[in-house]
Amino acid sequence: RKGLFAGMKLKKKKKGEKGLTIANKDALGDHDESTNLHHDALRRQEEGEEDLMNSDALSNVFGSLSPKRKRAKLVTRIHEEEVKSQNYQIAITIIEARQLVGENIDPVVIIEIGDEKKQTTVKEGTNAPFYNEYFVFDFVGPQLFLFDKIINISVMHNKLIGSVLIGSFKVDLGTVYSQPGHQFSDKWALLTDPADIRTGAKGYLKCDISVTGKGDAIQATQKTADTEEQIEKNLLIPKGFPSERPWARFYVRIYKAEGLPKMNSSIMANVTKAFMGDSKDLVDPYVVVMFAGQMGRTAVQKNCADPVWHEQIIFKEMFPPLCRRVKIQVWDEGSVNDVALATHFIDLKKISNEQDGDKGFLPTFGPAWINLYGSPRNHSLIDDYQELNEGFGEGVSFRGRLFIEIAVEILSGGARESKFSSIIKDIKLPSKDFKAPKGKDKTDKAGEDRKSASPSDKMNSTEVEVEAFDVPLEIYEERFEEFLLFGTFFEATMIDRKVGDKPITFEVSVGNFGNITDGVSAGAGGKKKTRDGEAEESLLHEGEDEIFHDLGITLISTTPPEKPLITGGNRNYQYLPYDERKPCICVKSYWGDQTFRLYSSNTLEKMADHLEESLEQVKDLIKVSEVVSEEKMRTALNDFVNQSRAFITIVEKKPKGLNYTALDKKRLMLFKQELEAMSSDAKGMVQQHKKKMPLDEMMRETQSFIDKIRFLVDEPQNTVPDVFIWMLSNNKRVAYVRVPAKNILYSPAKEARGKDCGKIKTHFLKLPGKRPLGWTVQAKVDIYLWLGPAIYAHSIMENLPVGYEAELPSDTNSGQSAGPSPACLLYKTPHLFQLRAHMYQARGLIAADNTGLSDPFAKVTFTSHCQTTKIISQTLSPTWNQMLLFNSIVLHGDREEIAQFPPEIVIELYDDDAVGKAEYIGSTVAAPVVRLADENYEPPKLSYHPVHCGSLSGGDLLATFELLEIPQSDPDRLPPLDPPDIGQIYPVPVNIRPVLSKYRVEVLFWGVRELKKVQLLSVDRPQVLIECAGKGVKSSVIQSYKKNPNFSVLADWFEVELPENELLHPPLSICVVDWRAFGRSTLVGTHTINCLKQFLWKTQLGPQATPNRTDIVEIEKASSESSQPAELSQEETFLADHVYAEVEQGKCTVVEPDPCLTTLPTPEPEHSASEREKDRKKKDTKKSIRRSTKRRKRTIADESAENVIDWWSKYYASVLKMQKAKGIFPSEGKPEESK
Repeated sequence: RKGLFAGMKLKKKKKGEKGLTIANKDALGDHDESTNLHHDALRRQEEGEEDLMNSDALSNVFGSLSPKRKRAKLVTRIHEEEVKSQNYQIAITIIEARQLVGENIDPVVIIEIGDEKKQTTVKEGTNAPFYNEYFVFDFVGPQLFLFDKIINISVMHNKLIGSVLIGSFKVDLGTVYSQPGHQFSDKWALLTDPADIRTGAKGYLKCDISVTGKGDAIQATQKTADTEEQIEKNLLIPKGFPSERPWARFYVRIYKAEGLPKMNSSIMANVTKAFMGDSKDLVDPYVVVMFAGQMGRTAVQKNCADPVWHEQIIFKEMFPPLCRRVKIQVWDEGSVNDVALATHFIDLKKISNEQDGDKGFLPTFGPAWINLYGSPRNHSLIDDYQELNEGFGEGVSFRGRLFIEIAVEILSGGARESKFSSIIKDIKLPSKDFKAPKGKDKTDKAGEDRKSASPSDKMNSTEVEVEAFDVPLEIYEERFEEFLLFGTFFEATMIDRKVGDKPITFEVSVGNFGNITDGVSAGAGGKKKTRDGEAEESLLHEGEDEIFHDLGITLISTTPPEKPLITGGNRNYQYLPYDERKPCICVKSYWGDQTFRLYSSNTLEKMADHLEESLEQVKDLIKVSEVVSEEKMRTALNDFVNQSRAFITIVEKKPKGLNYTALDKKRLMLFKQELEAMSSDAKGMVQQHKKKMPLDEMMRETQSFIDKIRFLVDEPQNTVPDVFIWMLSNNKRVAYVRVPAKNILYSPAKEARGKDCGKIKTHFLKLPGKRPLGWTVQAKVDIYLWLGPAIYAHSIMENLPVGYEAELPSDTNSGQSAGPSPACLLYKTPHLFQLRAHMYQARGLIAADNTGLSDPFAKVTFTSHCQTTKIISQTLSPTWNQMLLFNSIVLHGDREEIAQFPPEIVIELYDDDAVGKAEYIGSTVAAPVVRLADENYEPPKLSYHPVHCGSLSGGDLLATFELLEIPQSDPDRLPPLDPPDIGQIYPVPVNIRPVLSKYRVEVLFWGVRELKKVQLLSVDRPQVLIECAGKGVKSSVIQSYKKNPNFSVLADWFEVELPENELLHPPLSICVVDWRAFGRSTLVGTHTINCLKQFLWKTQLGPQATPNRTDIVEIEKASSESSQPAELSQEETFLADHVYAEVEQGKCTVVEPDPCLTTLPTPEPEHSASEREKDRKKKDTKKSIRRSTKRRKRTIADESAENVIDWWSKYYASVLKMQKAKGIFPSEGKPEESK
């Protein structure tokens, strides 16, 4: 039972502390030191309690960040964004070079990007050659890997036998892409000699570099005249970089690795192992570090999965560098070829601060662990997912971790060290070695002596140096803390039928703990973790074993195997019948005590999420009222200011532990600086003393705050590795999901707790490696996860849905009174429900057919049931108007909690094809509205659910879902249904369906512009099709687009029934086709207008709310070139009402430019006449608010007016009038019909 398990965990807390003290005492052999550590452990616990008290005091500030929930927040996107390959073009223009060093030289420029090399022509006998040559390199691949590619530009002196390097320049493509317009234009690259960094500038090369991806706009830049040019002020460096960049040494120290895959990548070695039964580790690891186009590697450690190197790799590069990422790879040496085991990138931006003055800091990292991820740790001879180990795509398995440190030392005056530089080094480098005491810095100096003894040319060149270094003993004083990972599976559905009908099991692992293939068993002791000294190893292990025997905890990382059953209504999916029995897992692991990093990260992430949610609400409120949205914006900013203050207070009060690295301290300072700056900006926006800031500007500022916080959230120094959930079928790994550890990490302070800790979250499992196009969900798993230090184990089951009994493992061998962790939870109380899925319509779906349309239908999956809607042909905005009825759904647990946190519904949209399989075009996730038997029934409201197709937005679904409890006493007492139609399809009930009104949509077809080629042929006879809610209109066909791109028939209209609620309006789609020979039509392109509100014609009643029913929607089909004069763009909110009413011809609706056009002239003064006219029209309009779009009869005055004033005169007269009115509606707003 819950109480029993919690009590048991409380007992363990004290024992754990005792075990830790004994272990440390023995390891250090120094009583004082261990006492300090013990006090530190106690202080940390007190600090945790103090933080908790802080959070109680600040609960009103952070309260909104952590609402009490049993289920994680609904996420509508099923698949995360994929790493997509894209086409990029790198264009480099070499213009000229100046001040090249040397006499009588023949310079040639060589450009290298990766393996591609191109060169200019040779210019003879000049130090200032002029080239003006253009080179293009193509790249296909993910953006992330493009950014790591280095452009290396070298200027050589061309000789008959071999060329001599004059100078070279390096920049990575990421730096270029981050520039305005993704380019450097007319900039001078500083050339240096990599063989001798003391010599300074070797000349300057003027060039343009641009990186363009598909769809990137190319900016034309202003070329500067040669006379005004100053080279030093126009160097090829990002904005904000100093023009003189000193040289710096980048130290990457590799200490040790842990938990690498034991399998050798060489096939022969594996065969040998199979025959000889050799049990030792077969991996021969070494580390490769790449930075700024250079590479250094450590020595190979033979047959060792936990190698120790103690080597540092030194790069020399100008600072700040023009290359952004350090690439660290662990390789396995093989007899035939070497194979990458894992790859990790460190972004220098994340470990440094570019700000000037005392606020900034140089790149610094660790010493800290980095977690390595890659392909699954299976013992097969051929790895199908080797590209994952080389850094391509998301790692699907933990592959060990590496203990490293990065430091940067600025060199003054080339490579010669000044006295100041050596002092800095003496202070700095030992301090990186985990706070070395004064007596220990001899070890470091010994290393420096070795360095100075190396040849001088190596010192002065940019050649990579690799050398050993001595590590102070303090580096191994890292305290390992015991962590528990607990999980309960509530649902496993939507399992792909291709998985087969063999028994399925789920494995949950953190690091190598819980990995059944090549890891540490779920309950293994801390032997592997504390390698220093046999005594400590045995003591710690015995201590832990004693605790766990005492408590009788059974630790298991896999669920029992179970055969899948076929989902009702969809034979493509299977499910596991976890009805009343919910299987549990529990994994014990050991990690360094650096959870404070993740706690800070979690608090900041919650602040960013809260701000983002508020911003989304503001965007929705703008549609209703600007005043309310502005008020909401101010409230959100006030909350942010208070939360920032509270976070800064907690950061300042927190004592800096022994386990804080230099980067930890710098990052805390950075958090403080950034939050103070942002909160003072937010305060200014709220108070606005001088002038009122427009709402859209406030929203832009808020978005920039969110982006800044998101940047701070990413913690470069990893601690606890991510948790992997693998689905195994017949012991073969099929699909997985990776859960970041920080999301499920427990903290007593709510704001620092992971957002999904102790909550049921829906995870969609995916295939490892590259996924095929149109791939489907592999499985949907609802799982409760809790990860945290064992001292908080009493909170493990705190947030589980109530009403369970814990079933203990049958093979428990402990005779202790305290019970072990449960093997599964029993929810014995079943409840019967009926689900009604009201599928009304969708809008803006992805076009799957070559006609630019789709034949969409939807599949709705809820627990182990699935149903499908009817197919609507050839549309992107289908109206199904169908209710799917799911009867007799059994849910277990407490009915009140089911009502509050019901299971989620998955809706998948497909395009029906006459031949072959239906094509997936998107999906979304929704939560039903629950009505219990004893509650009064209220019909739910339809709402839009965003549809996603991979990383693309796939439109919106207008639907609602209700889960009704079936009363046991009277099962028929459910809200009545409308009778089904002939095909036994139930329509959406009248009280849920939106109320429709007839609208008239009037369209002005002006013309088309800038049409691109389609299927290699130019567009010649285009036609425009307008469609809204199943009705539409076509333009005339332009006979020759080249001769005259305007339409011959300008105006048309159609009537359509639209919902009275403006927010439920379907989109209006504009489709352009080209007519070709033999009556063939080809799609040119489509555009969807989601918000029709801007085109609504409003009756002129002065300032009052828009009436529910509006009579006319007027839309102009404008060309891509602006079809309205610039003056109009500055008009206020009712711009559309004027412009779209004016620009029409033929039988279009026109706002009368002046009363004198429709009434005979009178001698009265103009203003009094217009006043009278206003009064008269006000009365008329009041009478006719609810009338349809009837037109007034034409008069002789109208005829004469049209004869005198042609269409364009009317147009410009109305524009002039609008400018005079300065945004006030003209009272003469009555429509007029012209023929």
